[in-house]
Amino acid sequence: MKTNLNNKRFKKQAGVTLMELIAGLSVMAVVVVGSLSLYNSATSSQQTTQLTQDMSAVRAAVKQMWQGQGSFGANGTNLNNVLVTARKVPTTIRVDTTSNPNTLTHAANGTMNITSAVTTFDVAVTNIDESLCIPLLTGAQGWTSVTVAGSAAITTFPIAPAVASTACATGTVVTFRGN
Repeated sequence: MKTNLNNKRFKKQAGVTLMELIAGLSVMAVVVVGSLSLYNSATSSQQTTQLTQDMSAVRAAVKQMWQGQGSFGANGTNLNNVLVTARKVPTTIRVDTTSNPNTLTHAANGTMNITSAVTTFDVAVTNIDESLCIPLLTGAQGWTSVTVAGSAAITTFPIAPAVASTACATGTVVTFRGN
């Protein structure tokens, strides 16, 4: 008896092999890692833009509230409560009215504290990491000075990226001074 190979029926594969499964999972892992990287980049960029806009709005609100007064109050006076009561805090800044003074929380989940320095005012912003600090400083306009974590005040605007990079390496608290 001869066996005809053409008549043999071959079984078809019923599923994926382990190697195919590993290859598929590897491709999915690369896609997920890439997506997370792009998301983190977009989030950081959005936080910088939002914080820059909020800083401009706070500066304008303080100037408007104390226009023609000659001073912003005694040195060290916290201005947060007045701005909250007058509804001059941008809606993108969370306000906690259970604390005294009111706690203002910005887009990067740090606090914002506005205080009087008699004829000027300071806006101290906390939780500013270096990736957020550099674009925040290079985009700062209309301020008298900017200080990062007690370093020397920067008074020349626009702030060069190299100057911002050096200043931002010193800490996470940025203080903007306006008049």
